[in-house]
Amino acid sequence: MGVAPFETMKNWTCLLTPACSMPAVFFSTLLGLSSCVSRELPRSERIVVDIAGEVITVGEFDQFVEGSVHQDEPFLAGNVMEALFEQFIEERLLLKAADDAGVSADPKAVARRLGAIEKAQVPKSQAQSDSVMASVVERQLRIEKLVESRLFNDLGVSDKEVAAHFEANQALYERPETVSISQILVEDKVLAEELLEKLKSDPDQFGELAQLHSIGPEASRGGKLGSFGRGELPLSIEEAVFSLRKGRRSDVVTTDFGFHIFEVHGKTDAESLALDDVGDTIRVELLREKSEVELSRYIEQLKRTYPVTVHREHLSFAFLEWEDGKVAGKTTEDSP
Repeated sequence: MGVAPFETMKNWTCLLTPACSMPAVFFSTLLGLSSCVSRELPRSERIVVDIAGEVITVGEFDQFVEGSVHQDEPFLAGNVMEALFEQFIEERLLLKAADDAGVSADPKAVARRLGAIEKAQVPKSQAQSDSVMASVVERQLRIEKLVESRLFNDLGVSDKEVAAHFEANQALYERPETVSISQILVEDKVLAEELLEKLKSDPDQFGELAQLHSIGPEASRGGKLGSFGRGELPLSIEEAVFSLRKGRRSDVVTTDFGFHIFEVHGKTDAESLALDDVGDTIRVELLREKSEVELSRYIEQLKRTYPVTVHREHLSFAFLEWEDGKVAGKTTEDSP
């Protein structure tokens, strides 16, 4: 029986094709590799960090950045992205600890926080959707609940600590002498002297004359400049205004800006604040400092508890080292 021409053609072509002479398993392997190359993961699905076996993607980090930056920025500098990535890892470590501790956020608390944000009109970027904000708030509340129960419940500041801080930092609690002033600023000395004569006959027209003649940016406000302490004004102006009593006006004062007439609206004398005046403020500040220290220690503990691997090849910015010297891209257990 003769062989059909089509069958002959297939056999001949097969002899010329290397794949026909290869084992089937090897050919299948090549097909698999080719398929893997063609199915490269989209950027958003690439892994940027692995925390104790939990993989976290570029897309999740992008969402974190979106929820953290409260303005529309076409580009964030590398050092900003590096700082955000460090915060992202720390947040995920805290959330991992919250998961293991069974800490959840009350939906009513989430709604209240979102309502407070809306009421306060906190600025956000156009990209921040309501769902993203809800996710950000939910994570914040879980972390707050975790650290309050684990770290902050037992924190306190004693009266002795408050007093010691006050004694060591008394210069911080000195209230300087201040003066509240208005000015008329003109470029012509003759005009300045004419305006001064008008004020001598009618002091109440200072604001009106400032609006009509002053070239200062505060002219529309009647020349009101605000309050200043010692050392905050050019020396020639400081000497003029601090020597005046409340309600008095200066002579014409010449500076590089032009010719000034000043009026003093109010003065406060320098004074040293007492411990009773600032004790509560000191206590809050010391408690904040203690909280920051405890939280930093806790995060370092979590880095040791949950091995972290950073996939730098999927980052668009440099992330070289942990603050404590651990090299990114290695697990914390691998670090020296």
